[in-house]
Amino acid sequence: MLLSCGPLPPGAPTARPTGKPRVTRVVPWGSTISPGEVVQPSRASQSTATEDTSQGAAQVRNERAGTGPDGALGGGRSDHPPSPVRIMPLGDSITAGVNSTGATGYRDVLLDHLHRLGHDADFVGPCVDALESQGDPDYAAIPGITIEGLAGLLPQWVPAARPDWVLVHIGTNNMYGPEYTAAPGHLRAFVDTLLRLAPSAGILLASIIPSRVPEWQAHIDEYNRHVRRIAEEAGDGNQVFFVDMAPALHAAAEGDDLSDLVHPNDQGYAKMAAVWRDALHARLPAPDGGPILLHNPHLQTPWLSDAVQQARGNAPAYFPGWTNQGVNAYHGRLAGLDNGSNAVGLFTAPGFLGISTRLATTPGHPVQVTFRARANMLGVGVACGEPAALGRTFGIQAEGHPPATVTVTDDWRTWTYDFTPAGPDTELRFSPGGQAGCGPLFTDVVARENSS
Repeated sequence: MLLSCGPLPPGAPTARPTGKPRVTRVVPWGSTISPGEVVQPSRASQSTATEDTSQGAAQVRNERAGTGPDGALGGGRSDHPPSPVRIMPLGDSITAGVNSTGATGYRDVLLDHLHRLGHDADFVGPCVDALESQGDPDYAAIPGITIEGLAGLLPQWVPAARPDWVLVHIGTNNMYGPEYTAAPGHLRAFVDTLLRLAPSAGILLASIIPSRVPEWQAHIDEYNRHVRRIAEEAGDGNQVFFVDMAPALHAAAEGDDLSDLVHPNDQGYAKMAAVWRDALHARLPAPDGGPILLHNPHLQTPWLSDAVQQARGNAPAYFPGWTNQGVNAYHGRLAGLDNGSNAVGLFTAPGFLGISTRLATTPGHPVQVTFRARANMLGVGVACGEPAALGRTFGIQAEGHPPATVTVTDDWRTWTYDFTPAGPDTELRFSPGGQAGCGPLFTDVVARENSS
């Protein structure tokens, strides 16, 4: 597990339980939690959400109808940046995903659920999983950290992440000794700090999952009663909500949802994802369209940071869920983006074929791909050459469908591409244009199924 995160504050208390790790089955992308379960956006959430009735929003909704001819290109007249909900997974090793396949814990499965419900989401936080293979590598958790240890990092982490929602599962490392009785007081101070640092964010405060050790479990049961009370007392302003995570997982000597004494196995992490999904879906605005069909719409990558804002070539320009065959990667701030997304820079040269991803399509259900593009005007030394020599065209094509050619301007603009898939899994490819050297930038690739 290759994880990168900020350092612990001096003297931060930590504790690590022992136990033999094991990895069980992988939960595939697109799988459901229980046999026959079908998750759809509720009519109640669609009718009660506040709707944006502006002219720009109406244009985007019309463009997302998914009714254009096969291979049709639309838009390109103005820009409508998406605003994915910013979710901060906050906690200890359980949030980090210790003992899970790919070290993603509940995060990949949760993102899959949110996408299938139509919610555009972006995980935020200072930590990244360098082994992330398909989804969003960002989170905010350190294995072994206690409540008070994590509280010391909040002033550094939370303002930088600007979360809309915070998923809090913390306290397991406070349960191993007599000091567990101080945990509720630490949690109360923790929540107060979160409310001060993120006054407009929603906070989902979870009871912690069970343990195989009877003594620790007794401590956990007592602590969880306090967690509920703290959430209810702090939630008078409808900002803090209790999420009862503990009953969702089963702990036993064998055949349970754990991989060791306290960490879930893949099945346990999938159950955690389902609980977070239900808590979020009940509180998020109605989705802005049908299911989102790709893992990483906003081109998140562990290889870009504020310190390293540009990467070239296949290996350093790695985007989880995408196959890179010769593109550059640019940090969002470098590319003039302010919604948390990064940008891909296409490049035309022998062997540079662009970048592709696979969409979880349903045969016969129309799909509309919305994306943003502009010329690469980042300048010599950051881009690839003089602006006058930059290519201004690139191709987009869904596998088995007509291609379309995009001609960009100097400003970000929003485009659409429509197709109706014939199969259950469709490659979507962005290809460089014909002019050698640097081609356009693109970002925010949101492919939605027309589920109406």
